[in-house]
Amino acid sequence: MFKRSHNRAVLRIRIETVTPLLIRAGDAGLTPTAADLCCVRTHHAQRGTTVYIPGSSLKGVLRSAAEASIRGRTFHGLNGACDPLDHDKSCGKDPQKKMGSHRDPLPSHVVHQQQCLACRVFGSLRMKGRTGVRDLFPWSDAAGLDARFQPGGDNHLRANRVEARNGVAIDRVTGSVKHGPFDQELVPAGICFFGDIALENYQAWQLGLLAQSFDEVNNGFAQLGSSKSRGLGVAKLTVDSILHEQAAVNNTTPVGVGMLADAQECKEYSLLPDVALANSAGVVHGLSRRFVVREEDAVRSWLETGLSALGSLQ
Repeated sequence: MFKRSHNRAVLRIRIETVTPLLIRAGDAGLTPTAADLCCVRTHHAQRGTTVYIPGSSLKGVLRSAAEASIRGRTFHGLNGACDPLDHDKSCGKDPQKKMGSHRDPLPSHVVHQQQCLACRVFGSLRMKGRTGVRDLFPWSDAAGLDARFQPGGDNHLRANRVEARNGVAIDRVTGSVKHGPFDQELVPAGICFFGDIALENYQAWQLGLLAQSFDEVNNGFAQLGSSKSRGLGVAKLTVDSILHEQAAVNNTTPVGVGMLADAQECKEYSLLPDVALANSAGVVHGLSRRFVVREEDAVRSWLETGLSALGSLQ
């Protein structure tokens, strides 16, 4: 399915912290003054060392939210979400993998048929997902943004002025301190992080499943990072723009891959019913037709179309 590019999209997103955020680093290093629980940091070649939100952390939150909404349900005969901890039934299990076995691998379309809806979007051990989430930084190079969101701007500086918070772990039997006190670094509330979510050969319902996960974050049901039970990690996720490209043949409006692939390919890969994403002509860009959506109402319309396509699968 990935040998040929039918359509692709990049969602430019921003995440604003509603409450302080702690995505923990694996190791505080050898600095004696470092907090016990440090924020994860990375070194940017032009911007220096900075706090950030790893793409893997956000993808895990979105996937968990998506799986919770469709697990235990079937859609057109397909399982909504497998249990990755059940190694005998998860989509990551290879039925041909046996000790000493040298069988030829299954064709890609057969593997795709065996994947649940969640694994078709986010991937499994046997198949690459449609969704890639990139790291988010506390600045953006996009044109037209307020100066405080530019590299070196106020948002960038305030994000790295982490606040310190002390805590203890209480023994629930004796009521006394069991562990601690310990200190932790927190990214303050009101900080924006910017990044991208990339989609490849995707269907409208897959965009809808992502949009539903975005709503879970915005409604406070899904939180980011550590210490969620202590009130940390509440955030607001906004899609600032959508860039969609598809093959510049036949269809002049943006559509899901189910309306671009031929009937035989749709049947082989067990693609679900698809719909048009919007009523727009776009512009020809090389071998592709490109659609750029920046207006808030237009972006919302795209996401609602995806949600409608997801709902129609029931």
